[in-house]
Amino acid sequence: MAKHHRRHHGHHHRHNPFGVSGSIVKDVAFNAVGMAGANFGASFLNQSGWLDVAATAAVAVGISFLGKSVAGAPASEELLKGGILATLLKAVKQTGVSIPGLGLYVPNYFSAPTASDAYGRATAPTIMLPAPAAGGKGVAGMGVARFRSRYQTRF
Repeated sequence: MAKHHRRHHGHHHRHNPFGVSGSIVKDVAFNAVGMAGANFGASFLNQSGWLDVAATAAVAVGISFLGKSVAGAPASEELLKGGILATLLKAVKQTGVSIPGLGLYVPNYFSAPTASDAYGRATAPTIMLPAPAAGGKGVAGMGVARFRSRYQTRF
């Protein structure tokens, strides 16, 4: 007896295991643009302290209005959310209150793994080179011609 395959007549059901819809991704993208834009715009106003927080809020509102005319009201709202988030993060940083886990999102002093002291001042690198060979022929007796660039013209 032949096997019968059950076919769904009508439409194919797409699985979405994480429940992430395209609209959520789009909203998050607008939030990110609003947050980055508010921070970037406020940096031009060159304020510090609470004036920087206020500048970020003002730029966030401006971006929201701009977004409304370009991409419509829903996009404008998402841009504003991102701007408000940027403003809140700056305000929290300004108060000096540490919220556990938020340090990940606030600019902190991360030193790259280089030879530097606690203040980020680079120390002179110590490079260990092999001692020159007894023939004076480059590294370990190999001819220097071996290391010539392939783009260099031959003489």
